Amino acid sequence: MKKTIVIVVYKTILKDSSTFSSLVHILKKNPPALNDFSLIIYDNSPERQEIPIEYQNLNIIYKHDTRNIGIVTAYNFAFQVAKENGSDWLILLDHDTELTEDYFDQFRHLESFDSGVVAVVPKIYSENTMISPVFSNAFRPLKEKRPDVGVQNTPVMAINSGALIRISFLNEIGGFNRDFPLDFLDHWLFYEIYAKGYKVSVLNTSIEHELSVMDYSRVSVGRYHSILDSEMKFYKNYKKELLPAYRSQLIKRFFKQVLLVKNKKIAAYTLRRLVSM
Repeated sequence: MKKTIVIVVYKTILKDSSTFSSLVHILKKNPPALNDFSLIIYDNSPERQEIPIEYQNLNIIYKHDTRNIGIVTAYNFAFQVAKENGSDWLILLDHDTELTEDYFDQFRHLESFDSGVVAVVPKIYSENTMISPVFSNAFRPLKEKRPDVGVQNTPVMAINSGALIRISFLNEIGGFNRDFPLDFLDHWLFYEIYAKGYKVSVLNTSIEHELSVMDYSRVSVGRYHSILDSEMKFYKNYKKELLPAYRSQLIKRFFKQVLLVKNKKIAAYTLRRLVSM
């Protein structure tokens, strides 16, 4: 069962990517596995980098895109490559996910899933806290119980990195939604899975991932605009039943920003978007 892997990098040398390093280590320990995978490096960095000679036997497709317009372009590029090479699954990876041999060993179960399971995800931990997958019917899912291993009948949401998505499902929905170039693309994707009557299965394996937590002291106003706009778009157009709870949370966020965030342009933008709801 052929699989295509895409690793999206930004201002990261491949050797410094925990995802790439751990992936190469695992594949080199099992050379026959190289025949089952196609590997795409989609580099959004300003400067192009060369693939080191020692990695060229991995048959890497390197795509450099200086526009840095998010991950959706990278995922759709990988989706097209996966269709052309006859892959059954697309594996989505960031550059800062620590992969394990057990994660790859779990792939042997893929053939046992019926066509109704269109996404398979590991348990993702950050600093000893399970951050993915989570049940998507709660507004603050990290405060709730986490899904168990196996097929999930209740809708769940998982982060992009580490997820395996069935190519036939991506064909059905026309690829990844360009309305979410970066933020909330994962929320949209897993919403679509259950909206279309499909399911997600959670693997019996765990991997570590660096959780990107919004730190207002380091987030630019432009970056915050992008996050908030995508967040609002998702709740207004897709997860509409959670919109009242989201609006209440946004009001609390605004007052917190007024009191605690030094850059008042962030609070001002939250207020502007609240008024527009």
